[in-house]
Amino acid sequence: EYWAKDNGGNYASDELRMVTKSNISERPSAGIYVEGGPETPVAWCICYSYGSIGTLHVLEDHRGKKLARALVRHMVCIVTESHGIPPFVFVHDGNFKSNKLFSSERWVKQPLCFSKMFVSAQNV
Repeated sequence: EYWAKDNGGNYASDELRMVTKSNISERPSAGIYVEGGPETPVAWCICYSYGSIGTLHVLEDHRGKKLARALVRHMVCIVTESHGIPPFVFVHDGNFKSNKLFSSERWVKQPLCFSKMFVSAQNV
């Protein structure tokens, strides 16, 4: 349930939930769970079929703990191994936290018309 959010952070339609569940079962993904907590991740990230890292989200109560940074670093290894290409993400211009995260991780910006694409500097 938590995995299926739209770009505004709202719970998504049934169709998007089905797509998200399919992506989780068929593609590399990662989640962070709280020991002794619910069996639901507090942070997660999915790799799409074309190699992009996406759907990075941390529940509000767990923000500020560098969980997104840990997931991104982990997903870089997964994408590099599974796709053999430099990892990349698409970040909307208005998503200031993600822009800051990927910039601080030294990913290289590639401006696009509606968002920015970041490419992992580890493979450039």
